Amino acid sequence: MQLSQEVRMLRDLVDEFGRKEVMDIGYSKLEPKGEFPQELIAKMNALGTMGLTFPEEYGGSAMSTVAASVVAERKAFYLPSWHLRWTASHGLAGYPILTFGTKEQKERFLPGLASGEILGCYALSEPNAGSDAAAIATRAEPSEKKGGWILSGTKTWITNADEASVCVLFARVKGDTSGKRHGGIAAFVLQSDEPGLKIPGVKVSVIPKRALRCSHFAEIALDNVFVPQENVLGLRDGLVRGFYMAMETLNNGRINIAAQSVGIARRALHEAKEYARAREAFGQRLIEMPKRATNLARLQAEVDAAWELTLHASELKDLGEEYLYFASEAKLVASEIALRCAIENYRVAGALGITEESIAIPIVNDAFAAVTYEGTSDMQELIIAKSLQS
Repeated sequence: MQLSQEVRMLRDLVDEFGRKEVMDIGYSKLEPKGEFPQELIAKMNALGTMGLTFPEEYGGSAMSTVAASVVAERKAFYLPSWHLRWTASHGLAGYPILTFGTKEQKERFLPGLASGEILGCYALSEPNAGSDAAAIATRAEPSEKKGGWILSGTKTWITNADEASVCVLFARVKGDTSGKRHGGIAAFVLQSDEPGLKIPGVKVSVIPKRALRCSHFAEIALDNVFVPQENVLGLRDGLVRGFYMAMETLNNGRINIAAQSVGIARRALHEAKEYARAREAFGQRLIEMPKRATNLARLQAEVDAAWELTLHASELKDLGEEYLYFASEAKLVASEIALRCAIENYRVAGALGITEESIAIPIVNDAFAAVTYEGTSDMQELIIAKSLQS
């Protein structure tokens, strides 16, 4: 599809920033330390993408899902952690507030997220509830004395939690009699005055990991945490529609992870082609060897196809048409091709790939993460298969 001039200009802006500020130091300096310097975060926020799809009245740029996918692909090309930090705040936290929140909630939370002054996170997964989100056990009990809710339970794999001031969190309301596994789930907004969800009864513990190290994942333990009634999300749709809100948020985010996957794939192919053009063996460059050249050619074609599928899902979302099927297709195809491209880059690098100076293994780790979150490949296949049955 043809991108609008506005989207092309945005793409070029993010691309230029990535080249100058992130590419040379991303995998070599930032990821080993596992954090972004505050001065770099300030520059990232100044790009104006933190509230990219939010309306202007809430400090956003009122741009499209297509624009968000283009930004996601470019950020992920330079460093997937950069993309994930952004999309967890803008998409996973901001989207449900924008879509289901009251005007007062939007006015209270979205401007800070849009400026980057505050960071957001999304807490659905639990130790025993990953792909099976309807199995969440975190409980919400009415607090008659305070006129709100008391939350207890554990959330895990929560991106940005150690830096977030706003958290969209899902819990099961005590006493639900719907009889449905996904019934009785409500959405709450946790808010703290300082980063890291510094709220009485909340403990945030960062999870050490080998991938996406600059984008922190954490466990959130809740012990009788009070949430005021005005922080219940989506009241106009009924308190127990939290599961629907959670799934709609993930459906939207799935497109963005597909775009991230394309960025990872393109970076892996970039590294593989650069090395294959420079490395000689048996009197010819690796890129000229038929087997290596055809491998890269096929992967390049599949990456381009994955990108068109991602843009198609994005456009359907913008048009208000049914997009779930194509979002799942895009996420499945793009994440799987990203992993294959990352492995191919590792093979092209040869022995160099296992050295600390090579970024081949970190790219493989990041690509594998993309296959897993926002719905595993197995889950996407199930969604697509179900669509085929009707």
